[in-house]
Amino acid sequence: MKRALQIVVSILIALGLMWLLFRGVEWHELWTSLQKMHTAWLLLAQIPIWVSFWLRILRWKYIVRAVHPATFRSMFSATQLAFLVNFTIGLRLGEIVRPLVLSRLSKMPFSKSLAVCALDRVTDLIGLMVVMLVAVFAYRPEKDIVLPPGIFGINHPPSIPASLIVVGGEGMAVVLLVLIVVLVLLYLNQELVLRLTRRVVGAVSNRLADWLCHLFTQFAGGLHVFRSAGDMTKSLSFSMLTWICFLMSYVCFMQAFGMNWPWYAPFVVQTVLALFVSAPGVPGMLGQFHIPIVGGLLMTVPGVPYPDAIAFAIVAHVANMIPITVLGLYSLYREGFGFMELSKESVEVEHEILAAD
Repeated sequence: MKRALQIVVSILIALGLMWLLFRGVEWHELWTSLQKMHTAWLLLAQIPIWVSFWLRILRWKYIVRAVHPATFRSMFSATQLAFLVNFTIGLRLGEIVRPLVLSRLSKMPFSKSLAVCALDRVTDLIGLMVVMLVAVFAYRPEKDIVLPPGIFGINHPPSIPASLIVVGGEGMAVVLLVLIVVLVLLYLNQELVLRLTRRVVGAVSNRLADWLCHLFTQFAGGLHVFRSAGDMTKSLSFSMLTWICFLMSYVCFMQAFGMNWPWYAPFVVQTVLALFVSAPGVPGMLGQFHIPIVGGLLMTVPGVPYPDAIAFAIVAHVANMIPITVLGLYSLYREGFGFMELSKESVEVEHEILAAD
């Protein structure tokens, strides 16, 4: 009942976000924006999107092989089925499906499978932090961002002060740099990080210091799963290549709509999108995928019409849904899983994990 209620609430949120997105938009203007797309660029955008799914597995294999033998097929199916569940049911349920499927296909203990999935998220996050750093350092508007009238149905939308964007970006840059330094130190000298944490954070709260030290200890243990520094380097390199594929797909979308975009626009759009989709997802990522893209475009691409921004978000969503649906359904068929059975089992496992905590 609790899960059913969560799904109902997430559907209502999705409907609310889509209403907000299309509020005040003339449908004929949206249709005009869709009609002026260049099909060749849309087809070209599919290449980096499909390649990114292959790169994800190459990134992950350096973690998995250090813990338990697993085939490329088992890692691929686990990843694709997780994406399929995340983009249909939402609620980040795919985070349980992925280790569940990997455990079943590779005969890996579920606890280990869960751990390698969590560590893969860390390598993914490091790649994202690099993208975010480029975005916050490059995007420094000299004048206030004036949003077009009618956005989200607001006749007189407020402008965004340039100073707020610059200060916010600088603050985020500091946080990201600190995180990167902590990650490096955890790998090189775990004891130093723990000692500094207890001294600095402990001066404010011993409980917070203990929690952070526990978190850092678990994280450091995960980093040392890599069999060598070379394996870590390769995994992080494939993580960066994966994020480059994402950026290239948005370059193709911008070209498809004939936008006069600055070079940093894909970095900003990708950063805003990543922050939004990191939250528990709504079914189909409806609204949750579109609104950050629209906001990122309106902030970075001068004079982009609001209908063009919405059309861009719709096309980007569909372009990402195509491989997720095709590869996910293929993995379901190949592995002989039932979608509803897999979803139900993942919910049961999630409840067991929460009960154990």
